Amino acid sequence: MTSSTNGDGTAVNQPTSLPSLTSLRFIVAVMIFLFHSTNYVLFASPNVGERFLGLTTMGAWAGMSFFFMLSGFVLTWVARPKLGTLTHWRRRLMRVYPNHLLMFVVTAIIMVTVLNQVLDTRVALLNIFLLQAWSPDLMDRIGFNSVSWSLSAELLFYVAFPVLLPLVRKIRPERLWAWLIGLLATITLAVPLAVELLPSQEVMPFLDLTPNEFWILFHFPPTRMLEFVAGMLLARIVATGRRIPVSFGGAMALTVAAYAFGPMFPPEFRMVAVMVVPLALLIASGAVSDLNRTRTTLLSSAPMVRMGNLSYSFYLMHMQVLVLGSYLLGTDKPVSTPKGFAVLALFFAVAVVLSWVMYTVVERPAMLRFGSHSRKGAAKTTPSAVPAARSTVAEPAPAAADSVTESPVGVR
Repeated sequence: MTSSTNGDGTAVNQPTSLPSLTSLRFIVAVMIFLFHSTNYVLFASPNVGERFLGLTTMGAWAGMSFFFMLSGFVLTWVARPKLGTLTHWRRRLMRVYPNHLLMFVVTAIIMVTVLNQVLDTRVALLNIFLLQAWSPDLMDRIGFNSVSWSLSAELLFYVAFPVLLPLVRKIRPERLWAWLIGLLATITLAVPLAVELLPSQEVMPFLDLTPNEFWILFHFPPTRMLEFVAGMLLARIVATGRRIPVSFGGAMALTVAAYAFGPMFPPEFRMVAVMVVPLALLIASGAVSDLNRTRTTLLSSAPMVRMGNLSYSFYLMHMQVLVLGSYLLGTDKPVSTPKGFAVLALFFAVAVVLSWVMYTVVERPAMLRFGSHSRKGAAKTTPSAVPAARSTVAEPAPAAADSVTESPVGVR
């Protein structure tokens, strides 16, 4: 980083290449893929099926928190000193919508031609305009390409970001940790305890939560925006040189421990609260590790970064690969363990290839054509502006989670 700073104490011209965070996006996306696959690749052995589900469930829930916090972190990290609101909204819109609309059409075609389902116009409109996560009806939220519910939450974050950023920048550097701790305490304690005050309903199998509890804890955009703001605070903590209490390795160990013990917590805490602090430390320490990196690691290697860049396309694509693949190969009925894992590997490979195609043909061209700062009329970069356009930290793009058998991802 340079020695000069902005008025908020943030270093200017700070390096924007944080490859480890980009690579982690794909690892988290894979965990979500594996969790979702448990509903489409059914093992004949109950023990294998139960263990596989047990190993992947926490990854699905944690993946949502990781992506929402990373979204807040990256948008804050690459934000220029003077954020142009309309430019920001245009860039975010072009980041999200091309892939979303393509997968909406693909999903609708599969539903009508393969699954012989009747399209619900109201649910379709909610999905097209990314309003589905605001509905208390689970089927509204997971209709069509179920993982796109997270884009509905991200849309709120993107709209609110120009208002939130000046407020976060006003916080004095020495008070950033106090604000973050207070926010994390709200997420880990206040929100789970508050949902217990909701009117009584029948508990949903597997989740051990009522429909309204699940909605408020996991899908409701204002609730999930708390994690987005936490990510914004993390970015300022790193940018202003505040001390991170653990190393990247230590944060990884805490994350693994929370992952292992998470299922033992009450359901209100299991989905978000248990993992949010370790994941916050993982993001912050990962950024610091990248800034201080003197040699290439596995996470900072070019192949892993390239996979990280595919994570948003992979996230939106993978559900339809599972849906169509299981229908064609019959893996929605019990199969042997070797066949199940072989088919799972095939689905993964197909999803990666199709994600690369969507990233190359749709996502990247749309961003370059319509989402670039260099477009005519966009403000020119001043010498003190952070070179956001060159950032290799995938500028977050959404995530998703769904019904009892589905969960989240996304970001670039």
